[in-house]
Amino acid sequence: MTPPRLAVEKVSKNFDGVQALADVSLEFHAGEVHAVCGENGAGKSTLMRILCGAIADYEGRLLSRGKQVRFADPRAAEADGVAIVYQELNLAGPLSVAANVFLGRELVSFGVWRRDKAMERAAAEIFQRLHASISPKARVDSLRIGDQQLVEIAKGLSRDADVLILDEPTSALAAAESTRLFRVVDGLRSKGAAVLYISHKMDEVFRVADRISVLRDGRFVGTKRTSETTPAEITAMMVGREISISARKEGTRSANELLRVEGLSKAHRTRPGVDSLSNVSFVLRAGEIVGVAGLLGAGRTELLETLFGADADTSFRGKVILSGKDYRPRTTTDAMQHGFAFLTEDRKRLGLLAGRNVRENVSLARLDLMQSFGFLNVRRERRIVKKAIERFRVKTPSLGAPVESLSGGNQQKALLARWLLEKPKLLLLDEPTRGVDVGAKAEIHALLRSFADDGIGILMTSSELPELFTACDRILTLSGGRLTGEFDPRAATEADVLRAMMA
Repeated sequence: MTPPRLAVEKVSKNFDGVQALADVSLEFHAGEVHAVCGENGAGKSTLMRILCGAIADYEGRLLSRGKQVRFADPRAAEADGVAIVYQELNLAGPLSVAANVFLGRELVSFGVWRRDKAMERAAAEIFQRLHASISPKARVDSLRIGDQQLVEIAKGLSRDADVLILDEPTSALAAAESTRLFRVVDGLRSKGAAVLYISHKMDEVFRVADRISVLRDGRFVGTKRTSETTPAEITAMMVGREISISARKEGTRSANELLRVEGLSKAHRTRPGVDSLSNVSFVLRAGEIVGVAGLLGAGRTELLETLFGADADTSFRGKVILSGKDYRPRTTTDAMQHGFAFLTEDRKRLGLLAGRNVRENVSLARLDLMQSFGFLNVRRERRIVKKAIERFRVKTPSLGAPVESLSGGNQQKALLARWLLEKPKLLLLDEPTRGVDVGAKAEIHALLRSFADDGIGILMTSSELPELFTACDRILTLSGGRLTGEFDPRAATEADVLRAMMA
């Protein structure tokens, strides 16, 4: 028999007393898409980092084509044909798209002259495969998070690896972009590549995968052929418990109008003469969760950033009325003083305070609550943050643990805890469950419902229509910066909303 293209045998990894993996054995075959599922903290990322050479210190065996190997670093793994596309973006913002795609592997002539045109052509071909209209000459930091995700995917595809690891590749992509990626994955499988696919989205796992393996608490739970199992069975294997989302209680919405937006228009930051928002009008009531749906570039993030004063150019046309009074968001500080809170979609770059611990990240937005005579009272800060992380069930070894050491779901809950230290009037959430597993997603939805029941108005975006139907009282649709529809999730269908998103 042909040996697996890649395999692990009894692999274990311990981080400072925390058992990330324990005796995990798995096989990944050529010409197959193998999904690896599990909650945040289940050990998926640790396993993938071992497979791609990012972790070289572990117990157990790694086999490539039946022969034992131990990749000293990612370059050694790439030399063996193994490449990874990380969920967390690892891009050089000031450089061009093409330069990022070939970063560290630049095309050169005579070992000296960099072939920029050749790299731009090669990058353009990859984006053509992805059906993505991204200019290879554009600066990466000028792109939205979804396009940056596509650049990260293009980096992986440019390596021509026969083992490609995709870690939450669609976490920032809209449905249309995800569908295009699935076609690329199908093509890689037909060419004999082994694709390792990590995702929390059951619909896409069952769309692309031939087999599904589940990890829980660092241990292997089991492997199922996709054709012989169901999303409910895989979810139960992942969490070891039943996942349920509380239904919206009728009559809890307030009649009080919290926010009114009338004719909001905003010039596009990089395209003169084009509006990123055009004549957008809607109402948000206290205790209501309103979802905003739209394809990539529809204006979802621009809407939230404008309301929070987070755009470098905060000028806009139109009217914003907050609690019955005219309001013009100019700075984020001003927005916070008026009761706004904002959870960004890009938690790594714009949300978390890198290099700092959990306590410092949670307390960051409300240091005024923790001062004594103008100085930070660390004892008070610890007490307030401890209470917050207990309320939000943030799993962390200690308040002093590096925030980067937390799983994606716990990082997201820590950011929610930051903004909810003192009750805001209005909570703006941009992709609040991006890269979060089903268990943490259910917890976040329950938290959002409790916030709404306390009278907070919530405006949230999501690339996942089922999430908006589950979590929201109303759904607004944007297309090309225009408001194209408003739906009651109890009466509308996903097809109705999708048509409005594409109008």
